[in-house]
Amino acid sequence: MSLAAAQRIAHLDGTVKQLLAPHDRRAMFLPEGVKSAGLRASMADLVPEETNPETLAADLVKHLELHPLDAEARERLAIIYARHYKRLDLATLELKQLAEQPNQPHKLVAHWMNLLADLQIHGGADYETVRDTLLKIVEMFPDLPVAQIARSRLDRLKLEFKGQSKPPENKTLGVFEQNIGLKYGPTYGSPR
Repeated sequence: MSLAAAQRIAHLDGTVKQLLAPHDRRAMFLPEGVKSAGLRASMADLVPEETNPETLAADLVKHLELHPLDAEARERLAIIYARHYKRLDLATLELKQLAEQPNQPHKLVAHWMNLLADLQIHGGADYETVRDTLLKIVEMFPDLPVAQIARSRLDRLKLEFKGQSKPPENKTLGVFEQNIGLKYGPTYGSPR
């Protein structure tokens, strides 16, 4: 219960305003929408800017200094470490810290270990490392459905690695006859 309370406290930033909103109603101003949106040649200027991963990572680190038990922020930070910074070691530390916290639900622990396996596959880790990560799920929860899911993923793990490998660039196909329709003539027999 204390973990759930810590999660709620970590995400209470805007909740005070929401709780006071029914008593302190303020006018809400909305910007005017785009006119003739269907007639525009391009919508590129309407697409919102993506958040800079460096800024987001810095914000998440600051947030985790205040709320170290915030699992959602730690998970997002691990994904940024692995995908943007290509630092699989830092992502592994963050996700293992989440998985090793006491009293975490088994579904969440399995989710974090599977996420770690995904990041390891995309990050270039070897087969044995990913296999060990998935085997930890089976070891921690041998009789639960998450272990069966991990076992079936272990069975397909080589296929996941094969899906990540890049195909050869200059693969030549054989030379085949272009006219493959019905053949007539003495070699093929005449039509009747």
